[in-house]
Amino acid sequence: MATVAGTQGCTRTEVPDPKIFNPTELNTDQWLESIVAFGAKYAVLVAKHNCGFCTWPTKVKFPEFGFSYDYSVNSSAYRGDIVSQFVASCKKYGVKPGFYYSVVTNSYLNVENGKVFGGKLVPGQVNVTQEQYDEIVLAQITELWTNNGPLLEIWFDGGYQQDIKEKLSALLLKLQPNAVAFNGYGVSVNPVRWIGTESGHAPYPTWSTGVSNGGDPNSTVWAPPECDMTMQRYDTWFYNAEVGIHTMAELLSIYHDSVGHNCNMLIDFAPQPNGLLPVDAVQRYKEFGDYIRNCYGKPLNSVSGTGATLILEFTSATTVNRVALQEDQSRGQRVRTYQVEGYVSDWVVLSSGSSIGNKKIDLFAHEITVTKLRFTAQSFVDTPIITLSAYNCATLL
Repeated sequence: MATVAGTQGCTRTEVPDPKIFNPTELNTDQWLESIVAFGAKYAVLVAKHNCGFCTWPTKVKFPEFGFSYDYSVNSSAYRGDIVSQFVASCKKYGVKPGFYYSVVTNSYLNVENGKVFGGKLVPGQVNVTQEQYDEIVLAQITELWTNNGPLLEIWFDGGYQQDIKEKLSALLLKLQPNAVAFNGYGVSVNPVRWIGTESGHAPYPTWSTGVSNGGDPNSTVWAPPECDMTMQRYDTWFYNAEVGIHTMAELLSIYHDSVGHNCNMLIDFAPQPNGLLPVDAVQRYKEFGDYIRNCYGKPLNSVSGTGATLILEFTSATTVNRVALQEDQSRGQRVRTYQVEGYVSDWVVLSSGSSIGNKKIDLFAHEITVTKLRFTAQSFVDTPIITLSAYNCATLL
């Protein structure tokens, strides 16, 4: 709804007319084609954002307090079920689906930060009590989590109301027990952590444990980080033709500071009001995906092993300009500090760091020709289980 209303998300003082929602060219297959071209393995649809508009024909009604949820595609000129189309396209293209549903904000119901505000309503708003709002939320997420098969991720943007915490947790465990939950610490057995910025640039170090920002290596809470960011510039989530999109250099910098800092990269796909992704974005997603595949799709050489030291040998002198390190995190994140060296006529330190986790990408200061590389875990809490991969990737002009 914010897309067709030309805003970056509704405030509590605006409820756009549902009749303006009419993405006549909407094609979820086009979305998934770009998602696959980028190289994504999962995709999260914004099923309901802050305006309160539902992109599926919600059937939620409560006759006992005279309520019917009438702010959805059912009330629009479009009248299609975008949620089911998205799930079908995900299945077709082999991408795992997830849903974003804003629990704590709903302009249609005069809700902000999980709280129903009283007083005068703006045109289009409906008055409900706090208890009624909580029931509506639980009913709608039950629809979403029941009718669309297994979900890989569920997004709680801004968290959730404490007064529905137990019911939310029970529903999640019953209906989507295997889904990871962004901002789900406290309600999910599979929480995923926000890193404290929507720029995509994760702080370093970023650990797999902890409940906020860069995490905490000493925490007992397993909550891997996810880096959400926009393809459009200036943190612009909904389509805006004026702001432009990130350059390849900017995207690669974000990639190395997200994926390369032990973080899942979640990049937005912002359709135009007609429902299609813009041509320049489609081209950039593919360009970005092509670079990642060409650079990191196949290493020059790779070795895996256990212990504090790992040596990667080449059959002949080989030029490298970066390495990727990975831990087997099924046993936990074990390394606390490390260094990587290259052998020329003697060992030379090429990089060092602390957190590795799922992946740490180290870009060297310059290309170097070596006959072998050596990884050394300088401090660790248990035996490291490491994969060391070497690359020599093109530098953007």
